[in-house]
Amino acid sequence: MVVGNKNYTMKKKIGISFSTTNFHFYWDWFSKEDLKDDIQLVQLSFEKASVEDIHGCDGFILSGGVDVHPGFYAGGNDYANRPQSFQIERDQFEKKIFHYSQLHSLPLLAICRGLQLVNVLQGGKLIQDLGNANLIHRKEGDTDKQHKVIVVAGSLLNDITTFSSSEINSAHHQAVDAAAIGENLMVNASSQNDSIIEGLEFKNKTGKAFMLCVQWHPERMIDKEQHPFSKNIKESFLTEIRNTTMQKLSITNPATEEEIIQLNQDTNESVTQKFHLLERGRLAWQKTSLQQRVTILQKFAELLQKNIEPLAATLTSEMGKPLQQARNEINGACTRIGWLTGNAEKYLSDEMMTDEQGLKEKIVYEPLGVVCNISAWNYPYLVGVNVFIPALLGGNAVLYKPSEYATLSGIQIEKFLKEAGVPDDVFQVAIGKGDVGEHLLDLPFDGYFFTGSYKTGRHIYERVASKMVPCQCELGGKDPLYVADDVSDIKTVAAATADGAFYNNGQSCCAVERIYVHQKIYDEYLDEFIKEVQSYKTGLPTEEGIYIGPLSRKEQLHFLHQQIEEAKEKGATVVTGGNREGEKGYFFQPTILANVNHEMRVMTEETFGPLIGIMKVANDDEAIALMQDTEYGLTASVYSSDQQRAEGILQQLDTGSGYWNCCDRVSAALPWSGRKHSGFGTTLSYAGLRAFVKSKAYHLRG
Repeated sequence: MVVGNKNYTMKKKIGISFSTTNFHFYWDWFSKEDLKDDIQLVQLSFEKASVEDIHGCDGFILSGGVDVHPGFYAGGNDYANRPQSFQIERDQFEKKIFHYSQLHSLPLLAICRGLQLVNVLQGGKLIQDLGNANLIHRKEGDTDKQHKVIVVAGSLLNDITTFSSSEINSAHHQAVDAAAIGENLMVNASSQNDSIIEGLEFKNKTGKAFMLCVQWHPERMIDKEQHPFSKNIKESFLTEIRNTTMQKLSITNPATEEEIIQLNQDTNESVTQKFHLLERGRLAWQKTSLQQRVTILQKFAELLQKNIEPLAATLTSEMGKPLQQARNEINGACTRIGWLTGNAEKYLSDEMMTDEQGLKEKIVYEPLGVVCNISAWNYPYLVGVNVFIPALLGGNAVLYKPSEYATLSGIQIEKFLKEAGVPDDVFQVAIGKGDVGEHLLDLPFDGYFFTGSYKTGRHIYERVASKMVPCQCELGGKDPLYVADDVSDIKTVAAATADGAFYNNGQSCCAVERIYVHQKIYDEYLDEFIKEVQSYKTGLPTEEGIYIGPLSRKEQLHFLHQQIEEAKEKGATVVTGGNREGEKGYFFQPTILANVNHEMRVMTEETFGPLIGIMKVANDDEAIALMQDTEYGLTASVYSSDQQRAEGILQQLDTGSGYWNCCDRVSAALPWSGRKHSGFGTTLSYAGLRAFVKSKAYHLRG
């Protein structure tokens, strides 16, 4: 594949779970000859909690180490040879690895502790200490014990090793409880001396990928290069890795055009499994009290704040947003979460409408069920919390599909929602491009909530209309702004409106996309606007003080060029900018066009980039007529010293939001909605909270 100007060979990746003891044995088990040029190893560290690395692997090894926390299998906390401390973070992290491997049918090799964890995760239990059997199984010092195992005939292990018995090494003091083996697991090997379980695999392998669990340590056997219980296992595992067929999503840094990571895309099967998982989990979440849901989502906001620097860095790397603007977005998302959680009880609790002798009438708000949230790339945190926060508050389960241009941020959102306490079967993420989103439309969700372009929104609406479930589409805009002749400070107004047009590189549905200025102040305003824009610092978004970073999508470079060239052909003048910036990265100069009119696409077609047309008008009536000349209806702004004059203009415009002396602004307390091609439905405010619930009327006599 080609990323930027470089050719990459896509390697399969084996993720090895990190152990604080003896990790090097697992890593060194694979020689250069084993890996060749098509496989690489990835350390999956619970200490770093790098969940995005899990999404990039084609198979996994669950390594040995400290005992699994007894809380995972209802075990006692006090037992012989108990470790001084457990690693619950590791248990939780490796639980993600195991479930990911099963969801995507990827090979799994579980060694020692890994075998015990798999049994526990499948509902089994452990013998917490082997007692006298430790003489056979528990190592002394740095030396593994040696004993013989008997292999079950016809098992996968038997097929791989071709032996019915063998001497193996041993270093464990816990074991699988034979009376509590996990669901769909079978024993494939046991100790000859005492019948302690030494290996597990799936009993019914239909629809299952390769999974082999062994209690011994094949990676550190004395003769591992020849021993079939090491060599054959490794070779079989590598073969299974090479046979995987995961489709990859390449995440590219728009500032450098270098690949950040390759992630596994969801398949129709994995998306369907996630949907069914949410179906099973939604009722328990619905029964969770509203206050509990509020507390969990407030915790989520706290975690975003606590981790704002790495989260902002990730957001900047994958979509090019300047670092300070990335921080601003996360802070803004937390503010919205604060309003939504702070007002959830007020607007989602039962309402008693009539309470008199013999009659009570009340309204109860019930969740929709399992909802689909197909989100946008330009503001993954802000756009995301508009939907999944009120959806979760309302008691719904959510399948969230981030844009392919903001997938890493979507994974981080899932990570911290789960850490805050949202169950696995209440929130899931679907990873991939449009084909993954297309499959979501085939599933029987109880509601669809989309943020993106008019074209895609219309397609979604038409595809799901026959299901007769709620569908909301927050779409694009061609948002107008009018500067009246009575503004008191032209320089300040020019700076504020330029920010409204160019913040986030103009990649916002509510960015100012066309400006109309009264002829009396047009020249002065244009001069000040140009000065402001020319003062913007363009460069790598990781550098402090940068205002203009790269565009998020490469194809937008050509689109902007087309709009500019078409406008120039029809008489527009480029007063600053107009070209791509540099040869590397998706940088485009902030561009201002004068002498524009509505025969030009730049004044009628959504731009979504650092390009603005500024048009002179004779009076308010002409401004109103031009502002009305659009298929969109998201926002409109008026700058004037006279509030009555401004509101009189805004009342004549068919938009979801109107601004006086401000622009490009969203408040959690106010409804966010579009009209015409800007979409339909509402997020934010009390209306947005209630968009994710169904009202039920109760007539109660007695």
